[in-house]
Amino acid sequence: MKTRSTFFATLCPLLLTISLLSACGGGKTAGDDSLAAEVKLFERTTAPDKLSSWNLVRSDGKLMRLNAATVAYDLNSPLFSDYSSKLRAIYVPRGGKISYNGNGADPFAFPNGAVIVKTFYYPKAAGSDAGYIGAQAVSHQTVQGDSIDLGKNHLIETRLLVKQADGSWLGLPYVWDDDQKDASLKIGGAVKRVELLSENGSRQKISYQVPSAQQCQQCHATTSAGGGELLPIGTKAHNLNKTYVYAAGAKNQLDNLNDLGLLSGYTGAAAAPRAADWSDASQTLDARAQAYLEANCAHCHSTTGQAQQSGLLLGFKQTANPQVDAIKRGICKKPLAYGGPGLPYQYDIVPGSPETSILLYRTSHTDSESVMPVIGRASNHAEANAMLGAWIAAMARAECSAP
Repeated sequence: MKTRSTFFATLCPLLLTISLLSACGGGKTAGDDSLAAEVKLFERTTAPDKLSSWNLVRSDGKLMRLNAATVAYDLNSPLFSDYSSKLRAIYVPRGGKISYNGNGADPFAFPNGAVIVKTFYYPKAAGSDAGYIGAQAVSHQTVQGDSIDLGKNHLIETRLLVKQADGSWLGLPYVWDDDQKDASLKIGGAVKRVELLSENGSRQKISYQVPSAQQCQQCHATTSAGGGELLPIGTKAHNLNKTYVYAAGAKNQLDNLNDLGLLSGYTGAAAAPRAADWSDASQTLDARAQAYLEANCAHCHSTTGQAQQSGLLLGFKQTANPQVDAIKRGICKKPLAYGGPGLPYQYDIVPGSPETSILLYRTSHTDSESVMPVIGRASNHAEANAMLGAWIAAMARAECSAP
């Protein structure tokens, strides 16, 4: 078994002496005691029981904040995770660079030792059941800054995606302890009972699923039908091309990474693709629907994902042929791997008829036979479903017929 020091030596000798005073993320003041913490990396056989061992995030039970060596980021259209909020960050070891991929379809290529950190949390709300975490349901929340106020929010989990010395990615789920000061490794996942309070006052009790390490693979093995190597999903040029409010001020995220010396091959934000924000009503329904489906479905619905046998491709600009693209996106396409609820549901998308489109049926149900995505969702994303329904309704009505 390799020791932690052997891993560091194999990966990069400089990792042993990374100082947050010269870390890539920057932006904190010299008086911030997080500058005293050194990021630590582990391999899969030595993954620690406590999240604090990594020194990627710190919490005193009142405030959780990112290590100054990380760079916070957000996505134009994120994955829906039962209305939870998310604070995301990237750690790149000193001297490492991310290979910029500007085509928008593929994730960036990260150097060994990089870590993607994603913390899930809910705004606090008064609950009606002491056995549940009282939480405010947020339909589309854009996180800014580098910390979470625990007086107003409740931490659920932090997921790490760590690029190992051999170039493979390791996914680790950490569940936050009750005192909110640290999180514990849960390889087998966990379930948190959450009561969501919506803006209209309605309440919904759900079982929030923290994925197991195996379930991480199910979604993140995007080039091997869910059964092989893990890869990042959201860190793509088109999803990162947006403004973020850092400690030093607002800035385009891609420009910020480049100015920090963390990108190679970057040609500027103006030349980069940009996905729509699905919740932005000023953008076209087609762009919003495409962005939402790509973020929530394309990790499986691609030519190499777990749902490849379905023939439904929902990635960013799948093809250059509009007619082929329409069919692969589900328009008048019969499902190939789903029995469906029966009549009148026969096609993935029926133009002008959201009420008979299987795609919308599956995104608006949570039972195990119908729910899509198949993991990571115990509630319906009402606002997004309304948008998808409007998108389908706006299509020129057409009668689909069997091929």
